[in-house]
Amino acid sequence: MKQEIAYKNTSGTVSSTLNADISVIQDGISEKVAAFLNQASTACVCVGMAFYMGWNITLVLMAVSPLLILSGVFQSKFITKSTQTGLKKTSKANEVTSETMGGIRTVYSFVSETLLAQRHLQYLTEVSQTNIKNSHLMSLGIAFVTFFRFGMYGFGMWYGGKLILDGEMDIGSVITVFFNIVFGGMAVGIASQILPDIAKAKGAAAGIFSILDRSPLIDANEGVGLTLPKIDGKLSFKNVTFTYPTRPETKVLKKLNLELIPGQKVALVGPSGSGKSTIIQLLERFYDPEKGTIMMDDIDIKSFDLKWYRRNLGLVSQEPILFSGTIFENILFGKPDATSEEVESAAKMANAYEFIMNQSDGFNTLVGEKGTQLSGGQKQRIAIARAILKNPKILLLDEATSALDTESERLVQNALDNLMEGRTTIIIAHRLSTVRNADVICVMMNGKIVEQGTHDQLLENNGVYSNLVSKQLATNEEKILKKESKMKESLLRMSNSTHGKNRMPSMKDSLIEVSTEM
Repeated sequence: MKQEIAYKNTSGTVSSTLNADISVIQDGISEKVAAFLNQASTACVCVGMAFYMGWNITLVLMAVSPLLILSGVFQSKFITKSTQTGLKKTSKANEVTSETMGGIRTVYSFVSETLLAQRHLQYLTEVSQTNIKNSHLMSLGIAFVTFFRFGMYGFGMWYGGKLILDGEMDIGSVITVFFNIVFGGMAVGIASQILPDIAKAKGAAAGIFSILDRSPLIDANEGVGLTLPKIDGKLSFKNVTFTYPTRPETKVLKKLNLELIPGQKVALVGPSGSGKSTIIQLLERFYDPEKGTIMMDDIDIKSFDLKWYRRNLGLVSQEPILFSGTIFENILFGKPDATSEEVESAAKMANAYEFIMNQSDGFNTLVGEKGTQLSGGQKQRIAIARAILKNPKILLLDEATSALDTESERLVQNALDNLMEGRTTIIIAHRLSTVRNADVICVMMNGKIVEQGTHDQLLENNGVYSNLVSKQLATNEEKILKKESKMKESLLRMSNSTHGKNRMPSMKDSLIEVSTEM
């Protein structure tokens, strides 16, 4: 949780990787370590007793032991390395599973079950091949250990018989030494079979500790950095240049300069990929700029306590994220210590109170996984209520109404108007009708601001903004013409269908039919 967004985007599914690694470690350090210590101590005691009873035969027999030890060491090292490789491939398979189940509706709608199952099978096949290699190595390792152990037994029996015949040792001492070596060798053999599991745990632990020991590039610890008793809401971008870590060859922002005075509403418009949403992510400090500075109240935002800083930002995005639980719990995310009265007040300001109370359980209604039990407009208004409850000084609206129908957009826009009152606000929108009342409109292209001014001023310039408005007006006009054409066809069809009857359809009936079809 302490790592920055960029790390999570480039390290695969961290949670599935951790789960797989921890299971391997748990298996390796629970009974396996105890069993290994048991066998190792048995081997040490047996060898000590053998030296006491007959050092000469024991020394001869122990000459073979380096071969036993070396075979076990090489086996352990190889398995440690191959385990790390196998776990990485397993994490990719887990990632496919997680994404498939999380977006199961999209998978069904595109009939992609077979494609994703094959992709998952491909990763599992790679894991299986790695495991087969491990099994082959373990078999060879056990074979070598067994070969050397029984070779040592045979050589020991021959040499022990020779010592008895030469009168250097009695038969009791030879048998005592021999069986101590036998039991010691058996203990070494069992320990060598346990070592691969411990080696797997060691390989998995390397991945765990690499995460635990990694220092995040953006420190999110509480109490690290400045806090202010009061925020005015002034924002400044000074020569900001930024490139996403996953796309280092593409400059998203190029020496961007932008000033927002407290309480000002600034809209960002422009084509997709121009850097609008990147500004939001930089303000949230999901990423830090490569060059330049972002300042709040004339202080670099890197200097602030990150958790305190984010508590003063309110984000309403195009696709609001709701968590499994009740409506009340989701609104409470904005301020965990808020009272029921504060939550209800926030819902009223967000135009969400009425639809919430129409639910069977009111605020205790379950929203389902990712809010699937609610419509897009309802989820958006809950997200706005969450932001209102947070009471941020700086508000970030990223396409907050673009995915809504006309009626939902009207309700959400009214809620946003209430939320923007008295706050420094950055609005990102493709629908120019939603930004025309902004104090300043900034037109972005290729990571730079190419035009800046009010709606009327930009229209007078006949520049990029004017062209965007003209294109949208032309598109809207085309939609209106299509609706009119559809209405005429429907009226003509209804007139023909009622030919010879006593009553012709009224205009009201025609409009009802057309609206139903549309």
